Amino acid sequence: MTFLPALFLWFLFFSVSDTAIVDLSSETSSLLSFKLSLENPSRLSSWNVSSSSSSHCDWVGVTCLFGRIPKEISTLKNLKELRLAGNQFSGKIPSEIWKLKQLQTLDLSGNSLTGLLPSQLSELHQLLYLDLSDNHFSGSLPPSFFLSFPALSSLDVSNNSLSGEIPPEIGKLSNLSDLYMGLNSFSGQIPPEVGNISLLKNFGAPSCFFKGPLPKEISKLKHLAKLDLSYNPLKCSIPKSFGELQNLSILNLVSAELIGLIPPELGKCKSLKTLMLSFNSLSGSLPLELSEIPLLTFSAERNQLSGSLPSWIGKWKVLDSLLLANNRFSGEIPREIEDCPMLKHLSLASNLLTGSIPRELCGSGSLEEIDLSGNLLSGTIEEVFNGCSSLVELVLTNNQINGSIPEDLSKLPLMAVDLDSNNFTGEIPKSLWKSTNLMEFSASYNRLEGYLPAEIGNAASLTRLVLSDNQLKGEIPREIGKLTSLSVLNLNSNKLQGKIPKELGDCTCLTTLDLGNNNLQGQIPDRITGLSQLQCLVLSYNNLSGSIPSKPSAYFHQIDMPDLSFLQHHGIFDLSYNRLSGSIPEELGNCVVLVEILLSNNHLSGEIPASLSRLTNLTILDLSGNALTGSIPKEMGHSLKLQGLNLANNQLNGYIPESFGLLDSLVKLNLTKNKLDGSVPASLGNLKELTHMDLSFNNLSGELSSELSTMVKLVGLYIEQNKFTGEIPSELGNLTQLEYLDVSENLLSGEIPTKICGLPNLEFLNLAKNNLRGEVPSDGVCQDPSKALLSGNKELCGRVIGSDCKIDGTKLTHAWGIAGLMLGFTIIVFVFVFSLRRWVITKRVKQRDDPERMEESRLKGFVDQNLYFLSGSRSREPLSINIAMFEQPLLKVRLGDIVEATDHFSKKNIIGDGGFGTVYKACLPGGKTVAVKKLSEAKTQGNREFMAEMETLGKVKHPNLVSLLGYCSFSDEKLLVYEYMVNGSLDHWLRNQTGMLEVLDWSKRLKIAVGAARGLAFLHHGFIPHIIHRDIKASNILLDGDFEPKVADFGLARLISACESHVSTVIAGTFGYIPPEYGQSARATTKGDVYSFGVILLELVTGKEPTGPDFKESEGGNLVGWVTQKINQGKAVDVLDPLLVSVALKNSLLRLLQIAMVCLAETPANRPNMLDVLKALKDI
Repeated sequence: MTFLPALFLWFLFFSVSDTAIVDLSSETSSLLSFKLSLENPSRLSSWNVSSSSSSHCDWVGVTCLFGRIPKEISTLKNLKELRLAGNQFSGKIPSEIWKLKQLQTLDLSGNSLTGLLPSQLSELHQLLYLDLSDNHFSGSLPPSFFLSFPALSSLDVSNNSLSGEIPPEIGKLSNLSDLYMGLNSFSGQIPPEVGNISLLKNFGAPSCFFKGPLPKEISKLKHLAKLDLSYNPLKCSIPKSFGELQNLSILNLVSAELIGLIPPELGKCKSLKTLMLSFNSLSGSLPLELSEIPLLTFSAERNQLSGSLPSWIGKWKVLDSLLLANNRFSGEIPREIEDCPMLKHLSLASNLLTGSIPRELCGSGSLEEIDLSGNLLSGTIEEVFNGCSSLVELVLTNNQINGSIPEDLSKLPLMAVDLDSNNFTGEIPKSLWKSTNLMEFSASYNRLEGYLPAEIGNAASLTRLVLSDNQLKGEIPREIGKLTSLSVLNLNSNKLQGKIPKELGDCTCLTTLDLGNNNLQGQIPDRITGLSQLQCLVLSYNNLSGSIPSKPSAYFHQIDMPDLSFLQHHGIFDLSYNRLSGSIPEELGNCVVLVEILLSNNHLSGEIPASLSRLTNLTILDLSGNALTGSIPKEMGHSLKLQGLNLANNQLNGYIPESFGLLDSLVKLNLTKNKLDGSVPASLGNLKELTHMDLSFNNLSGELSSELSTMVKLVGLYIEQNKFTGEIPSELGNLTQLEYLDVSENLLSGEIPTKICGLPNLEFLNLAKNNLRGEVPSDGVCQDPSKALLSGNKELCGRVIGSDCKIDGTKLTHAWGIAGLMLGFTIIVFVFVFSLRRWVITKRVKQRDDPERMEESRLKGFVDQNLYFLSGSRSREPLSINIAMFEQPLLKVRLGDIVEATDHFSKKNIIGDGGFGTVYKACLPGGKTVAVKKLSEAKTQGNREFMAEMETLGKVKHPNLVSLLGYCSFSDEKLLVYEYMVNGSLDHWLRNQTGMLEVLDWSKRLKIAVGAARGLAFLHHGFIPHIIHRDIKASNILLDGDFEPKVADFGLARLISACESHVSTVIAGTFGYIPPEYGQSARATTKGDVYSFGVILLELVTGKEPTGPDFKESEGGNLVGWVTQKINQGKAVDVLDPLLVSVALKNSLLRLLQIAMVCLAETPANRPNMLDVLKALKDI
């Protein structure tokens, strides 16, 4: 390589003649051109712009200038051009630069120069070109800066750290044609004087802090061709005066916080070719005048634009890209789009578009990318895309498209196909796997059936295959091992069976392998451990057996992943809910990439390997529901990133490690149902991020440390059924975020700390079955028997529990005080006895004179005796049967109190009558009003099953669930006591049959939707065992005095536990709310509840009942059918409740309608879960 020294000298040489030029700005391209001119270019292999080298300065044989710019350069008196761009100069510009009086071009861009711009630059009056971009200059631009360069034609100060406002003197640069100021911290408004730069052609000031309004004087820039003010907080509308910019070809206002309408005046910009308005808050429809401009690119994504997509789009004959995603466009896709012969990129995602996809879409044949996801599109796609002969990417996710996947797709040059969350049925065409171009195919959340064929091995280019949540069956073909480029394979939630093919070990590029929620059997193939790029392994919810592979592995070792990998989840190792046995392999401790280890609900045994503590990125460790033994390794305290630790339901013994106090990132700790003993380490007080701690059902002992009070974010603390002694630390009253505290069934003594009762967020307090004594505080939660459980503490007293505290005589310091007290008590007793005698005599006389009262008395006696015998009680006092309460008994409520409070279940007290029984309003002796549900005999179970079920339901507490306060069972009669809801049911308010109620306004309806969703989400996801409601309807959504909704009647059908796969064979429901699949299968699921909730959302948004004579068979037959038909006709607005519709609320109503329709997807797999529904509702 003898040429390299010569090259070095050539690269640094420059002349200082009258026309001297130091030009290092194009060195990269010059060097590459030189390389290509050689006979053997491969000898300069390091000269490559895609290499790992940061710049050409690192190439072999190349040296760049670095250090400071020498002040001696000022001696070059005749220098006209100085180009030092793209070097490694640092420091400040030498002040001596003013001596270069002849300088016309100064290019210092792409270095690391710092400091203020030297005032001496103003001496360079001959400058025509000044480029200071891509450095670290700071400070502001003084007015004098703009007064010094009368001939300047190009100024670039972009990508520095300059700040301050732009002075009006900028208007003095009358010869300027190019002005670039972006990527700085300039603020304030753009001065109107900019309009005086009459020759300006290019004005770029993106990513600053400029604010609006934009000066109308910009319209004076008649030569302006490019205007870029993107990524500024303008917070104004687009000036109408922009329409006067006749030469404007590019307008970029992306992410500028723009508001208002798109001005029709832009249609006068006859040269405009690129219009970029994305990521703003523009509203209204697309103005017709835009059809008059020859646009190449129109981008207006993520705004609030609405109305239908205009047919005049077909006038854009040279349009290349149309990007209108994330707006509120409705109606159908215009067929005239085929008149855009040059259109290559089309994105209409996340709008409210309806109807079928028109076949004319591909009329021109030039489309390369189509994204129609997140709409309400329906119909099939048979023959729709046949004409898209150039189509490379097709995205149709989250619509309501049905029918089969057409065979013709295999004839297109498709590289990516995304059909997730639709209603596709049938089998995946085998011809699709013959494609040599296909890299991504995703069709999850559909109803696809059939088998995965052996032909799948022919799709050699496939890198991503996602078919989760379908109905695929059969075995995974061995030929899948031929997909050596495959990076993501997700077949979760299908009906696949058989063994996991060992050939998957040949898919050496796999980063994500998700086969969870199937019926796979056999052992986990050892070869999977050899997948060196694997970062996510999910095999949960199968019937896998055998042991976890324990041989030395390669998976979860690679920290740096290839840039082009399709990695979705990083470091997930989920083998939960299988039948795996044996020990947890020590080898897992070498899988350094692991973030989550989920091995719960298997048959694993042995000890927890201490090697897991070596996983420095571990954030979640769930080993619950196994048969693990031994002690918890103290080394686990070194997993400093751990956020969730669940070791519940094992056979662990020994102490809780003191080292757990080092886990300062821990959020949830669950050690329930083990055999742990010893005390709770005081070091746990260091866990400042902990929100939930469950140590219940162990053998823990000792006193509770006051250090626990330093866990300031604690929301739930559960330590019931242990052997704790001593007093409850009053310092726990400092846990202001605490919502749930359960210390029941321990050996705690002393009084109840008043501070704990007064905790502002405490919703549930269980102190039952301890040795607590003294007066129960009457503060906060302790005064509400429905929230505070105090039973089993014999020495508690006070007004709260209806038991007077004994008076301590030693506290009376004077004998006369005692005597006075006794005398007063004697007088009170005497008066009471005398009054009682008078009342009894009078009553007997009246009864002898009133035959009707005597008959009523006999009737009461008959009822009393029957209830007495049916109850099985051995008490001799009729009607003294205490109702079983989940909290302290409500003012010592007895069955007799309920009978009297309902006037023997009189019809006049009926406030509801449903499928499970009749509901009565009852006012108890203490003045508390409750609702009593008398279950129908045919609806009830045996006594033992009923009581077990009620004991479970009584623990379900949530602000948006109607609280079950108690129950009573006697023979075939079953009574439930609920809290009373003042405003009745949602059904009552929506129907308003009497016309006496006010109309529910939008704010109340949205509040009801969000609250009801929150309650239902808690039933599905927040309580174990999970509860499926099965009868969600408007009459089961009750409203309190503030119209806060609460879900009623949950759990009155059978409960479902996690081990029963969240599915029940007991079907309930009300006509109009029953999901379609219930007619085909005797299986109730949470997705059935989601469907019923979707009907409620339709009721809220339309004001109509689910069924009734209003819906003719030709119009769908019911509310769901009617709304679906209207949407398919492009008339979504017509279904909105006319009592609510306004310009301000229209978009919010349509958003609620969209959420409802997603809930009402015909196939359960396409419906969201209630957590997703809740999130969507909260975002309205």
